[in-house]
Amino acid sequence: MKSHWTPLAGGLSLVALVAAAPCFAQTNETPTAVAGDDSAGGSGDDIIVTARKRAETLQDVPLAVTALSDTDLQTRDIQDVNGLYGEVPGLFSAPGSVNNSADAAYLTMRGVGFNAGLEPAVGVFLDGMYIPQLGFDMAFLDLERVEVLRGPQGTLFGRNTQGGAINLVSRRPGEELRGRAELEAAEFGSVRAAGSVSGPVTDGLYAGVSLQHSRTDGYLDNIVLGGHQDWSRQTAVRGVLRWLPAEGIEVMLVGDYTNRNYNEAIRGVRLATHRYESVVDQDAPDNKSNHGVQLNVSAELGGGITLTSITGYRYSSADVFTDMDSRISVQQTATLPAFPPVSTTPQTFKGATLDVQTRQKFKSQELRLNGSAGPVDWLVGGYYFSQDQDFDRYRRVGPGTVPFPAALYIYENHIDDRDGYAAFGQASWQVTDKVELTAGGRWSHEAVVGTGDRGQVFGPPLNVKQPVHRDARAKYSNFSWMASASYKLTPGVLAYATYAEGWKAGGINRSGSAAANSPYADESSQNYELGLKAATRDQALTFNLALYRIEIRNQQVTNVIPDPGGGPTPVSVVENAAGSHVTGLEAELSIRPVEGLRLRGALSYSRSRFDSFVRVFTPTDKTDFSGTPFENVPETTAFAAADYHLPLVGERGLDFHAEYRFVDSIIIQDNTRASKSGDQLTAPSYDRVNASISFDAGHGVRLTAFVNNLFDTFDATFPSSDPLVGGDVFVVPLPPRQFGVRAAVSF
Repeated sequence: MKSHWTPLAGGLSLVALVAAAPCFAQTNETPTAVAGDDSAGGSGDDIIVTARKRAETLQDVPLAVTALSDTDLQTRDIQDVNGLYGEVPGLFSAPGSVNNSADAAYLTMRGVGFNAGLEPAVGVFLDGMYIPQLGFDMAFLDLERVEVLRGPQGTLFGRNTQGGAINLVSRRPGEELRGRAELEAAEFGSVRAAGSVSGPVTDGLYAGVSLQHSRTDGYLDNIVLGGHQDWSRQTAVRGVLRWLPAEGIEVMLVGDYTNRNYNEAIRGVRLATHRYESVVDQDAPDNKSNHGVQLNVSAELGGGITLTSITGYRYSSADVFTDMDSRISVQQTATLPAFPPVSTTPQTFKGATLDVQTRQKFKSQELRLNGSAGPVDWLVGGYYFSQDQDFDRYRRVGPGTVPFPAALYIYENHIDDRDGYAAFGQASWQVTDKVELTAGGRWSHEAVVGTGDRGQVFGPPLNVKQPVHRDARAKYSNFSWMASASYKLTPGVLAYATYAEGWKAGGINRSGSAAANSPYADESSQNYELGLKAATRDQALTFNLALYRIEIRNQQVTNVIPDPGGGPTPVSVVENAAGSHVTGLEAELSIRPVEGLRLRGALSYSRSRFDSFVRVFTPTDKTDFSGTPFENVPETTAFAAADYHLPLVGERGLDFHAEYRFVDSIIIQDNTRASKSGDQLTAPSYDRVNASISFDAGHGVRLTAFVNNLFDTFDATFPSSDPLVGGDVFVVPLPPRQFGVRAAVSF
């Protein structure tokens, strides 16, 4: 039986405890770090991050970390995590399994997590709270900065992070009244309006609210049904309430809500045509909703020790309708009988469609102690989470749809309950002014229960009903550790070496065969990294380099295979590859050759290979992929940007920005009913150039004209074929050239 404990009640109890004990407080300082450099292009100030749960300059952190300030996000118009691909080394997004829907996508880092199973290997955290997979692409609203940490971070964060962590840090409301309003308009009927305001409410109480509404008509034309295939409407709002009830105590309540109505072009367009034209013959709007509340409490207990509590709850839902074959097919109507429990009434449908509905509830509680004892900085923490996901999938194939001899529907309802708890800690010892040693460990335990039903109904002339009941459970435990040593060669040059173990729990398959509804094993990795960080005193030049090797055991690999139970459509199963590895390098460079000009660059190269992996469809159809690269991730990504500020009279000025991104080709399994085990598709590499010019009118007024995809190249991601008959290759195209303007007012 599930506990009725509520995370919010636990957090409120802690608020009462620390508010009643102000005698522990020692200082008025807020325990969270200051903002990142608001003008990293030219101020020469150090960028401050909290990657290790304490305030440090970016160049002093012996980790591979990329930090973007709010100014970086605004200049490059980065609205969510999708805008970081290519710019942040090693970060990418991979599809879940059978389609390219955003609600099935997973973040990858250095190739880790490219086939995530049912749980991501890269964690997204908002003000310290883990954001589940279904909501990781939430809008960036009034953020102070974004920190991307590469490699396992389980000894620092509540939820385990095998591949890396993305830390979103909200701007804290304070004594100063501040606000920002922004309006953007661009081609394809694209409009975005955003605003934020924060400041004092009363003595010791501060509040902030930010919101954003965006819409676009899309750039894909549906030449069958008419209209646009990829329109969207999204509204997002976040509120922050910050209370300082006593000296050294901070309470922050954060709530957010996002709703998106859209029409996702999951298969996209035919690659051969290079035209932004869709041939979908059945369509319906999609919806995605995500909201959450969290309570962060911190209290200085004396002796340099700080207690932090992060309590939260999130709910996400998605409903995505897909034309399965993305082609013109027979539209005859069929009515087939009910098949409880998955269908309690007769079903009427036509054509070939797939409707996926997901609902996810998540609650968590983290307690952490941070402290310093002379040359030693340390933290210890405990973490609990509970995650429930309901997954409904409705496949319908009408009469006459090639290649099926009969109309059919396949309805699935799968419920996955995952609960876990962990203890973690890390300590850093400043041996000398130049030498630091760090070690940490994490023990994790997760329990998973998978239940549900699947029903498959064939119409005349077959008239067959096939039920599958799902009921399986598994438990997983792990202890992993890390150790690193860093040495300051000079005041501006830091070298480090790190060994870290990563872990991701296993889970329960949900597929079309009773025999396949079984647990799959947990995945672990050993990460070796050598790094070098260098910077001049005035930050006119910074250079970061990381070399790494990752050895992965029992790698979770999502395969789309013929239904082992004999069903007519492929099913998605998670298997464990015996072993694989990744070797690579990452480099980031920032240089200010002359006053007002900042040049940036980033390069990522990840050479991934399976050591031992055989994909098996049938006893006679199997392919040995040992020695081949991972699917779904590019081997190389590159980014370059130039920013130039030209002062004018008074506070006025012009800012010029240009950026270049390169993403290497990716390989994806060919997920069709007719595919063989060795069939794969390739999305070609692409590069894009964006540019903008801004006029700073002074007094917080800024006007910007921009162009995305300056050279109007046809760039595509995530190839797929007709899942029923194969044939044409479809790709999801990125937007063509788009001109737009943006106006912003800040105070």
